[in-house]
Amino acid sequence: MGIAVRVNGSWVRLLIDWMDNVQLAAPSLRATIAAYAPTDIVPLERWQEMLTEAFDLRPDLKHSSIAVATHVTPRHVGVLGYLITACDTLGQALVTYQRYETLFYGMPLAKPKVSAHSAGIYWKPDPPRAEAEEVAIIALVHFIRNQVDESLPLALTKVSFCHESTPAHQMALQEYFGCDVEMGAEATGIEFPHAVLKLPLLQREPGLRELLEAQAAAMLRALPENDTNEFERQVQAQLVKMLPEGEANIEALAKKLHCSVRTLQRRLGVKNLTWKGLLDSTREQLARQYLQDKGLSLLDIALLLGYRDQGTFTRSFRRWSGTTPLAYRKSFSKSESKPESEQSSR
Repeated sequence: MGIAVRVNGSWVRLLIDWMDNVQLAAPSLRATIAAYAPTDIVPLERWQEMLTEAFDLRPDLKHSSIAVATHVTPRHVGVLGYLITACDTLGQALVTYQRYETLFYGMPLAKPKVSAHSAGIYWKPDPPRAEAEEVAIIALVHFIRNQVDESLPLALTKVSFCHESTPAHQMALQEYFGCDVEMGAEATGIEFPHAVLKLPLLQREPGLRELLEAQAAAMLRALPENDTNEFERQVQAQLVKMLPEGEANIEALAKKLHCSVRTLQRRLGVKNLTWKGLLDSTREQLARQYLQDKGLSLLDIALLLGYRDQGTFTRSFRRWSGTTPLAYRKSFSKSESKPESEQSSR
């Protein structure tokens, strides 16, 4: 992992949750963590320093990286967590993780590995940061286990870390993961049987429901008429899924709707819609909705809308509104802070 790798302010709050649980005061460290807003960038080396400082304050506690990581919830992971919980299967979730890990680390790191009997994802940290890597891998496994029915256990075949550890700690890691754990390996990662990829996810995260409801409301505003029929509802539902997956094209949409591209174009034309116009207006409405959520960074929003980068999103938003996403967010925040009487008089 190079110097560009980072985490965000939501992630480092994992440590405060653990500190609360073990009743560790550490006011200076708490102030350092609290100074980061949820979307602020935290260099990975700084995150490692925080973990080391906290664990040194409680040397009586063993295997603290496991305890920290198992506090993980979607709010710690941000929009990536909600995208994962929206997936139907574990395999889809892991593809989503790999596609959008840039939201989390600031750059793509995971590399897939497939063999005759297993699959996995691996990183090559440079240099190794023991506690930060353990928390990342344990949290990933814990997060996914919470999305799978307890009657369908998440079986792992191997977990590996680049750093070394004591035999006792290695044993604790093996007990947690339920498989062999290799220390001092060439890469950090996890492996699992192919069958695991087909495990269905529970999709029970309430925050996801709120996000999808906001998407649905914005989709309705993107259509020119209120008398939405079943076909239009199907188009909306598929677009909600396709945009963050980066598959927003008319061929893919027609396939998901089990019709030809020509039929889809004809049915959109009945509503005086074109594919490009519908895609554009949908993105605009979703963008305005997302910009009201201060927990989403501009890069988060760009990826949720299916753009490859923030710059392309910014140019599109300027074309729609005549202003930048940041300026729109600031103007919305200002109007929201005005007294109700002043807003109603406008």
